[in-house]
Amino acid sequence: MTHLKKSHLLIGVGLVWITLSRIFQGDQTLELATSENTSFTSSVGDAAASIRGNRTKGAAFIYFFNPIRAAITGFVEIIRSIISVPSGNSIIPVIGWFGVVAIVAFTVYATSRLRTAILAVSLLLACGALGMWQFTMDTLAMTFASVLLSLLVGIPVGIWAGRSDRVLKILTPFLDLAQILPTLVYLAPLALFFLIGTASATIATMVYSIPIAIRITAHAIRNLNQSPIEAALSMGSTPKQTLTKVQLPMAKQMIILGINQTVMAALSFVVIAALIGAPGLGKPVVDALIIRNVGQGFVAGFAVVFVAILLDRSTSAAAKAQESFIPLTSQQIRRGRIKVGLSGLLAIASIFASRSVLSLAVWPGSINISQQVEDVTNHATKWITTNLYIFTVGFKDFISNWVLNPLETLLAFSPWFVTLSAIVLIAAVIGGIRVAMLATGLLTLIVLSGLWHEAMITLTQTIVATLLTMGIGITLGIWVGRSSRAEKVLRPFLDAGQTLPAFVYLIPMLGLFGPTRFTAIATGIVYSIPVVVKIVSEGIRSVPIAMIEAATVAGSTVRQIITKVQLPAAKKSILLATNQGMIFVLAVVVIGGFVGSGGLGYLVILGGSKPEMQGKGLVAGFAILLLGVTIDRIAQASARRT
Repeated sequence: MTHLKKSHLLIGVGLVWITLSRIFQGDQTLELATSENTSFTSSVGDAAASIRGNRTKGAAFIYFFNPIRAAITGFVEIIRSIISVPSGNSIIPVIGWFGVVAIVAFTVYATSRLRTAILAVSLLLACGALGMWQFTMDTLAMTFASVLLSLLVGIPVGIWAGRSDRVLKILTPFLDLAQILPTLVYLAPLALFFLIGTASATIATMVYSIPIAIRITAHAIRNLNQSPIEAALSMGSTPKQTLTKVQLPMAKQMIILGINQTVMAALSFVVIAALIGAPGLGKPVVDALIIRNVGQGFVAGFAVVFVAILLDRSTSAAAKAQESFIPLTSQQIRRGRIKVGLSGLLAIASIFASRSVLSLAVWPGSINISQQVEDVTNHATKWITTNLYIFTVGFKDFISNWVLNPLETLLAFSPWFVTLSAIVLIAAVIGGIRVAMLATGLLTLIVLSGLWHEAMITLTQTIVATLLTMGIGITLGIWVGRSSRAEKVLRPFLDAGQTLPAFVYLIPMLGLFGPTRFTAIATGIVYSIPVVVKIVSEGIRSVPIAMIEAATVAGSTVRQIITKVQLPAAKKSILLATNQGMIFVLAVVVIGGFVGSGGLGYLVILGGSKPEMQGKGLVAGFAILLLGVTIDRIAQASARRT
């Protein structure tokens, strides 16, 4: 089937779909009132209630779930008691704020360099100045516990997968699924079995973080230079000796990078896990979103940003410190050890001081600029929404009226069987019969769940956000791919954009656009653009120079080179960027239930707050999974068949 025929078929499917939608608009949409349950969601709710009522006497809870919950809660609480929460009759934790700052400074300095240590200390002090010290310590405790447990599982399994093709083959579908599944979907099922609190939040964070540690560790082991390994084996080294003496030292830098990515994933999830009772900075963020207080949200959001930058720069600096293969002289080694030793003694002295002096143990209440930041943010938000009306309300209304509403009418207000058939036909044209059959099965399950209408609302917002993301992302990607100066300018913003938790982006978007569907869409765009720009720019940069030179010699303009040479040659990268962008967008759009987006995300959140809606919330999470897999498989098939 040629590309032209595919285009004609897609246009034909679209025209028939639009025609049938106009004729049967509003019929058989499977729309259900928010407070209404189907027989299926009711049965799931009854099952959830039975599980809740069986927590104290069920064998599975007594011998499995409850011990795990107690062990993980105890582990997290030990860490919190050291740096965050006073234990027993004490009014201060084991280590006061001054001691924590000293430990962070020493750890970062010992693993990287002085400049990074100064940055880390400055960011930590800024969190305290924002009145967020207690929340920050809770977040660091949760993140540390989650990362430690994730690495204890992820690195050994990653090594195993790196050395065994069979293990990697078995794990790959689960790793792919973990990448597709939006974070919000993990929360409710885990809270059902492990209760709301630190245990379920930590386990949810581990489920999100472990696949990243496994993937990067396996990649590190599999992509090593084979010559030293073969030499070690030929000299009689056992597999264990080869692993510990050759492979792991060679893969050290990549594994440290994996630790960096695991830390950032854990932080991202710890913030969202506030929805199921996780302590930390996520709580004031959620509270601010609930009461629509943008200024308060910005205060907490800034603290999250500072912690994210602190953890990212510290762990990535440790990875970069391993890059040099030039051995140090004995004098440099001795000098380095003396500096680290002295800084260690200073850190120990600071810890004792933080236990002896009250002002060094408890963050001084006089150092608090949260109210000033909140006031400035609220004034700035009011000024922007008043004076830049055309860029906020005007743009929002334009997209809503001319793009979002027509597409929602087509997807959500056509008869369900018309929409399902159209999507399956599109999947068949794009990906072939196997993808079409998979889409049929997954979409049928959504119909049977009783949440088809809400799923189509979520799909509408995902498609609109993806279209806008790709429009902006491809433009910036071309610019970055063609200009080293543009890359230098945008790279810090792209790196920072991928560092921050998605939840934080909701706060500024709420201030600009209010609690509407477009707020979720705008948040998805901002969160997804960095990954799209990076993939597109790499595709543009990888186009052979000979092709560009030939087009230039033939008299092509810059515009013609981009449209006729670079974009067609980078088509696979653009399709990959579309796939990744859509998955990122879906993850944020469902979180947008907090700010008025409706759809499946709102039902998940509602199910977590109202027991009578828990069944519907759990089914909504399952529908999000089905929708995500459908989107991913169609997009991947499109990239493969190009």
